[in-house]
Amino acid sequence: MARTQRTPFVILGLLGLSGREPRSGYEIKKVIDNIISHFWAESNGQIYPVLKLLAAQKLIRPEARPAKGRNAIRYAITPKGQASLRTWLARPPEVARPRDELILKLFFGSETEIPVLIGHLRAHRAAAQAGLAECKAWQTEVGKQRTKYSPFSLLTLQAGIALSEASLKWADESIATLRQMESGGKAKRPPSA
Repeated sequence: MARTQRTPFVILGLLGLSGREPRSGYEIKKVIDNIISHFWAESNGQIYPVLKLLAAQKLIRPEARPAKGRNAIRYAITPKGQASLRTWLARPPEVARPRDELILKLFFGSETEIPVLIGHLRAHRAAAQAGLAECKAWQTEVGKQRTKYSPFSLLTLQAGIALSEASLKWADESIATLRQMESGGKAKRPPSA
């Protein structure tokens, strides 16, 4: 079964949340990077072609408006776009197969030096720590808001916090195991669930 392209629904959802206020491609990318990047990413190369496609399908309406001192095309969701978004939201989520390069490198770990793997895990740990701090900061900020979507934003932030904390725990346990292996000790088996 082919996977559904999700970028159109990310754009429709963000335009729907904006209270029907039009947004430019730049503004959409900024919201993605600043607010939902702890669980979803989109590139400019994904956003701009999809904006044109959604406009051609009449799911969004382009409007030429000045934005930040320049003429920019801003887009608003149409009733047809809102209906499409609701249909997508009602479908069960597709489960994506993970592609994690760190896990892949650990799998092939016998082909490199343990300090290299520890370095990768430390970098992963630092990123997880930064993500945790970011989610907690957003959680505080969103907790002060009283919008219709605030409770749902909090749910996604709680997921980001839980995943970051689990990632930190896993990284710490993996580093400890690798250090034990490096020192010639017998590696402890990772804890089982």
